[in-house]
Amino acid sequence: MLEYLTDVQAHDLELDNLHEEKGQTPPELITLQGQKDALERKLHTTQQEHEKLRLQVRQNELELEGLEARRKAAVTSALRAGSSKEATQYQNQELQFATRVQELEEDTLPLMEKLEQLADEIADLQNELSELTPKLGELSDRENARLADLEERIRTVTSQRNAIAATIEKPLLKQYEQVRRARRGLGLVLVVKNQRCGGCNVKLPIHVVQKALKGKGITRCPSCGRILWAKQS
Repeated sequence: MLEYLTDVQAHDLELDNLHEEKGQTPPELITLQGQKDALERKLHTTQQEHEKLRLQVRQNELELEGLEARRKAAVTSALRAGSSKEATQYQNQELQFATRVQELEEDTLPLMEKLEQLADEIADLQNELSELTPKLGELSDRENARLADLEERIRTVTSQRNAIAATIEKPLLKQYEQVRRARRGLGLVLVVKNQRCGGCNVKLPIHVVQKALKGKGITRCPSCGRILWAKQS
């Protein structure tokens, strides 16, 4: 019965390795995915900044259009004024509008330059993403194929393991599974040279060795609790 249990444990250890392998994502894929995520975040932030600035520039342009219209209206009114005093008032208004137009144009020019700079940055980021995406896609496809293969192997080994486990008495299997969980994968170990535990290397009491040699019942190491198997030569 313990011989069958060693087969179960061999399958369990193989499953442990397969699951560990499954969790080992290739470093290159992790790096490229990190680069893509960083580029996308930066692109999103830059696009938001660009849109905010574009709206500000548009608002300034609309204000400039309004001021220019009012300046021209003041010029026309000054020409049509009925008195020099009225003409002077319109000329003062025209001067105020013209001054504000000049100030607003001076304020808007650096915004437009920054807007152009952001547009170039967005184009560069989009180009970087377009160059990175195919390579990342290739690595992702390769990773998906690797995971699919591992899943198939896991299903096969699990099926084989369960078929063997079904032939083992439930109390023995239950104890093995409990000890295995507690002892990092090894629930069953050999008695080495008829004197030591193959798990913790502690020298076993003679009566424990004799019990294991008889192969009757379940014998466990008094130190680590693993099930002992004294393999007959």
